[in-house]
Amino acid sequence: MRTASFALTALLLAAPAAFGQTTTVDKPAVSTTTAGQFYTHQAGEMRASKLIGTNVTNAANESVGEINDVVLGKDGKVAAVIIGVGGFLGMGEHDVAISYSGLKFAKDSSNRDVITVNATKDQLKAAPAWKWDNAAR
Repeated sequence: MRTASFALTALLLAAPAAFGQTTTVDKPAVSTTTAGQFYTHQAGEMRASKLIGTNVTNAANESVGEINDVVLGKDGKVAAVIIGVGGFLGMGEHDVAISYSGLKFAKDSSNRDVITVNATKDQLKAAPAWKWDNAAR
């Protein structure tokens, strides 16, 4: 707190000297390379924030888990989703990584997203638990 007060006092004392100086600032030229960095929404896309928390079902229409996280590849594309499986009321759940290409996306009669994976509950419960490699993050 004392450091912040000292810094504020020093700034206020230096302000009159700064206002008395005149400097010329050249405006940077407008870059034509920035035009390609902006993005426009495309049909069929979804936000990661909407994907996380979505229930995942299997081919038998059984709920098998919920998406807890999204893994991005080095190219910036979604590589996998992390699904919490095998738990009940937050107990005993473990995370399993499922390749993004292994998911099927559809809409139900209420226009809600339905995400399906081609695996049984038992296959997902037996799958190796996903662990982030702390050195790789």
